[in-house]
Amino acid sequence: MKKIILIVVLLFQYGLNAQVVIGDNIASNQNILKVKDGTKGVILPYSTTFTAFPKYDAASSDLFSDYPNLVGGLIYNKADDQYYKYDGFAWNPARQIQGIFQPKGSRLGISSGITIPCLAFGLGICLSLGAPVYLAPDNKSQVLVDNLLLKNASSVTVKQNGMYDIAAALGFTGGSVGAQLGVTEFKLTLQVKYTPASDWETIITKTNYSLIFIIDTQGSKTSSFAQTVSLPAGAELRVVPTITTVGGSGGSLSAYGTDSNSINSYIGARLIKAY
Repeated sequence: MKKIILIVVLLFQYGLNAQVVIGDNIASNQNILKVKDGTKGVILPYSTTFTAFPKYDAASSDLFSDYPNLVGGLIYNKADDQYYKYDGFAWNPARQIQGIFQPKGSRLGISSGITIPCLAFGLGICLSLGAPVYLAPDNKSQVLVDNLLLKNASSVTVKQNGMYDIAAALGFTGGSVGAQLGVTEFKLTLQVKYTPASDWETIITKTNYSLIFIIDTQGSKTSSFAQTVSLPAGAELRVVPTITTVGGSGGSLSAYGTDSNSINSYIGARLIKAY
């Protein structure tokens, strides 16, 4: 009976003020619902697993059915301690590019980096010794997860045919010492090997620049990119860094390395549509 009376009171107040007020006695026509309390919070809908989210559909490529009437809906997922928002097609985690829990995404950190030595006399020559390896262990505190199971023993390999969003970033540490004036080009290239027998093919190249004057002391430099690409199962991914210095030089030496901090260096993938 008390619940019925409370509902009637709330509806009556809404009819008078076009607003439901909780925790206060001052109404406003600027809001439909007003909650005011300095000591208590509001608990929104929550779930212990994403499979209990509204419109969950295991047969759908993004795991959720389309439902425009739910656009803007929020739900809290206890499994990974974050809110999800519905965009009309799927529930998206608040912490992106790859949230800690993103069933169709991976974000991989560097397990071993490389060193890039340079020698400059006008045009700098840098030796890129291989590519960094993105096989660091999963670490939720660093937002490193591999829900797409991309990590093999020694490579990053796609397991399912589909359309993917690929994002990568690489931080460069170090700098140059010497009588040099010019620009250093930090280039990042995404390459794909479609089959074990094929050659590496370049998909996208991103360049970042650093000004040099006598001593390059600008700290870490980061290049990054994002690209949508169709990949077959078994395709391998790698990110190849190269450095070039251009400008007048009386001779300088440089030593650059790859930053292993997962904030600056990572490769991420999200499966948009499976084939």
